[in-house]
Parts: sequence; C-alpha cells; structure tokens
Amino acid sequence: MAVVVLIISLILFTYVPKDEFYRAVDYSIRDLSASADNDIVLVYPSLRSEQKTLGFNVSDTENSYQMNYYWHFDGNSQSYRASVPKDMYEYYRGRPHGHDNYQEYALSDYDREVVRNFAKAFQDHGNRYNYSDEQVALNIISFVNTLPYTYDSDSTGFDDYPRYPVETLVEGGDCEDRAILVAALLYELNQKTILIRLVTHVAIGLEDNGNYTGQFYESDGVRYYYVGVAADESEVGIIPPEINPQLLRIHPVIKIPSLHADIYRSGIGLNSSGNYNYTLQGTVTNEGPGPLKNASLRIVTSEIGYNKNTSDLPDVIVPLGDLPEDSDTEMKVVVPVPRSSGLVTIYIEGDDFEPFNSGGFYFNFAK
Repeated sequence: MAVVVLIISLILFTYVPKDEFYRAVDYSIRDLSASADNDIVLVYPSLRSEQKTLGFNVSDTENSYQMNYYWHFDGNSQSYRASVPKDMYEYYRGRPHGHDNYQEYALSDYDREVVRNFAKAFQDHGNRYNYSDEQVALNIISFVNTLPYTYDSDSTGFDDYPRYPVETLVEGGDCEDRAILVAALLYELNQKTILIRLVTHVAIGLEDNGNYTGQFYESDGVRYYYVGVAADESEVGIIPPEINPQLLRIHPVIKIPSLHADIYRSGIGLNSSGNYNYTLQGTVTNEGPGPLKNASLRIVTSEIGYNKNTSDLPDVIVPLGDLPEDSDTEMKVVVPVPRSSGLVTIYIEGDDFEPFNSGGFYFNFAK
C-alpha cells in the first residue's frame, strides 16, 4: 500500500525564486520515483497552498472501509491511506468487549496483517529518513492522537467498551482504544511497551533506553516512561496535572493466550486390571490473543491417604494440535485410576506458552 506524506508550506502564496522552484520539483520527482509500496514519501518543499484538516475521513465501499489520515510530526504534515475489510471490522465488532485485559485487544491475531502494514509503513519511512526507534514510536503516537476522540457511552451505549485496533482505525476511540492501537503497532516493530492503566486514564509506557526523562512506571524491574494518547498530550515522561497518576494496573504487551478447558466426567467403570476407568470429555477453547502451537492435555493421577496402590499410573497425554485464536476443540479420553483415593489433575501444555493447571477432581475408591 503506497503511503504519501506531504509537507505543507506554512506561508502560503510566497514568492519562490526560479532556481529554488526547479530544485524543489526535481527533488520531489526523485523522492517519488524512489518510493516503495509501504514507504512514506516526503515531498519537500511543498508548493501547494492547501492545508489538510488533521484527523481522518472514511469512505464506505462494498467490501471495505477506505481511510485517509492526516497528522503532524516533526514539523511536517503527513498523510496515510489505508483499507480495512468490512468482514474483519464486523468480526471484531461482534466479539466480546467486556473484559479489561487490554493486551488481548492489542495482540489479537486476525487483524495482524492490517496492523503489520501500518507498522511497516512507519518503519520504512523511519529507515529512509534515519529516524531513531524513539522517533518512529513518537510518529505513531502523533498519528494515533489525531484520530477522533469518541467516548464509549456516546458511540456504543456502554460505559466501558475497549476497541480492537481495526475498530479504532475505522471509528476512533477513547484513551484505552488509542493506547491499545499504539501498543499493537509498536509490538510489530519489536519495541517493548506496556499499557498503563491509571484511575481515570490509560496511556502507553515506552521502555527506558537512556533517551527519556520524566515520570515512569516499573514492570519486572524495567522502567517505562509515560506517554499520553490524548490529543493534548505529546511529551514523553509528563503526566498532565489534571490526570491522577495513581496506578491501577500494568498490562505487559506480550502474548499470553487465554485458555479455557470445560472438561467433565461422563462415565466410570472397571477395567481389566481391577482398577477403575474415568471417561473424560469436554471442550478446550483458545480465547487469544494469538494461536496455540502443538497444544496438549496432560492428565496426572496421584494417590493420597493410607490406601495407596503400589502400581504407577503413567500420565495420559491428549494431543490437541494447533488452535487458532477464538477456536475450540473437542476431546474425549479414558483415564485409569487405582482402587484408592487421590487426585486427577489436568494441565494444558504447548510450544508457545507455559504449562498451567486447568483443574481436576478428587476420587475415592479405597476399600
């Protein structure tokens, strides 16, 4: 997707000497001809007398929303043209919005291509004009800060309605929506951030790299400097006096899939060795963000009390395979248990997350 940025002259209709005019035109042609698909092109100096209004406009086509964004950064007027498929937008509009795990909104899997294209445009532009990582991040924040600020109660009828990135790109949003979008973009650029949830505000924390000063919050021993995402916030490390700096929660922007296992005992019977079999079945759901790779259930039987059976029962492994975000899989397995008392514990394991205990149950077949 081609991205074009125009630097608009702040002094309109001024006299431009002939030599300067031809130099400017030649510079513009060379820059435009050298641009790549995802690059942002600066045309400087601009000889146009039109100043675009900051913000964005949306046109509704049959299959997509076409957006044109306009913002300022580093003294330049910039613009970006993008598209969001309607089916993707409607998918996210239909998802639950009630939970406050903001990192899950930022790192959802199905809109990664759209988010990645945005992030790549900013990174390509930064590479071309020798921007530091900090400048790329601040350019992204400047872009997001000019999106329409819409209150949840006015736009959705809900008091609290965190938006997914594609929703904010199409309709704007409030502070947590903007912060979620910034976090999603910076995640794609491998810039470590946190979402800072204050009493009445949500902001971004940029990882300390020695170039920031001011107010910060710590997460896992690392400093993250505050940067606001409201239209009147632009300074790193400065919390406006009208905002209460009391911290409620820090959301690390890392992928930790939220899993839910609804497993129950559907039957019981004797086996050939004289012990008992439980039939377990149910559903394992990946609520995101991101897919699960090579997931499995590990079912562990352990005896307790004074009637322990001397035989060792091996763990039962139930392969689940790869689980995309917002998907589930059915499972059914027979688990042997001894003629004693004990616990059956169910663990969920996988290649891209730490194993965790998903529950279990107590049994007692002691004579």
